Amino acid sequence: MWFKKLLKFRKKDTKVIEEKYDIDDIDSLFEALRTTASKLKRQQEHLDYVEKLKVPLDDFLSLEEDVQTKLKNYALKYRDSVDERRKLQPRLIRNNPALHKLVAYENQLPHLIRDIKSASKLIKTYTHNIDYLKEEKENLIEEREVLLTGYDFLKKFSIVFLICLAISFVLIVTLMQVLRENIWFYIAGLCITFSIFIPLLVFTKEKLEKEIRKNGILQQKAAKYIKKYQIHYFQQKNYVDYEFKKLGVDSIEKLETYYERYISNKDHEVNYNKHKQNMIITEKQISEILGDNKFDIKSIEVIQEWLINPHKLEEAKALVGELASMKKQLNVLQEYEQELFKQVLTYAEEEQYKDMIERKLEDHAKWTEDVLNKDELDKEEKEI
Repeated sequence: MWFKKLLKFRKKDTKVIEEKYDIDDIDSLFEALRTTASKLKRQQEHLDYVEKLKVPLDDFLSLEEDVQTKLKNYALKYRDSVDERRKLQPRLIRNNPALHKLVAYENQLPHLIRDIKSASKLIKTYTHNIDYLKEEKENLIEEREVLLTGYDFLKKFSIVFLICLAISFVLIVTLMQVLRENIWFYIAGLCITFSIFIPLLVFTKEKLEKEIRKNGILQQKAAKYIKKYQIHYFQQKNYVDYEFKKLGVDSIEKLETYYERYISNKDHEVNYNKHKQNMIITEKQISEILGDNKFDIKSIEVIQEWLINPHKLEEAKALVGELASMKKQLNVLQEYEQELFKQVLTYAEEEQYKDMIERKLEDHAKWTEDVLNKDELDKEEKEI
């Protein structure tokens, strides 16, 4: 009894394992189908691309040798122009923000440089004059202080001197009572002293007052000229700063350097456009030769690309040389895909997997359609 139960359990366990194995195998088959479909699609696209290259390549290689040489010479001329343009690219005004600012003021630049130089020279002159006048004003202030100190001293000295004279006069009057005979000697000395010192004090006082007035006038003139030069200074400084800001420089030296580079780069611009024109002419000559040999537009475009980039021609030759191998590989993948479908259909013959297989086949078909449509859209966008 127990032996029968054991056999029945082992049979059931084996069946579950087999079902699990089959389901895993089915999932693996559909995963392999997806992978193979992706490979087939890429391989087919690559094969189509190479087959499209074969026609213009055969046509090009069928050309006479002298025609091919002529085309290669034109292509070499085209590449030389491309190389020259590439060298000139960094030197173009349009690619230099500092020089590009000067484009709008090209005609004005010589006059602007001259005016800015003149204004800068005036700024230096005004700065020097202002500094000189400020220094002179400081000296006048110091000189006025000295004059005022001397004038104050003279006033005090005059008062002391007058007091001394008054005292001397009183003493002489007193001595007249005692020394009657020698009094005239003292009176004469007093008169002489009075005659000398009084005019001297008056003259010195007037001189000091005159110098003080003159000092004040000079200070006013200095202040007036300082203000005047400051107005001129700020006018010229504002003009120079405005022009520097407009032109994107901070000194006349830099502006002159930029202008020299601008003139030089303008010649580069002419040469750049000249090479561009040569490229257009050369490209047209290549198209005319290919057109004379009955090449269609698409073939002309492809061959022009090859001539301009010789390595692409060699790549095309290598790819076309592998065309048979690509087709063989594509056939191998198609056969493998058919084998996978056969295995899937084998499982579909079993009743228990029939619904699962149908559902998975529908999902696979939908996935394939979505992927193909998406890739087609991407391809169209790239072509646009």
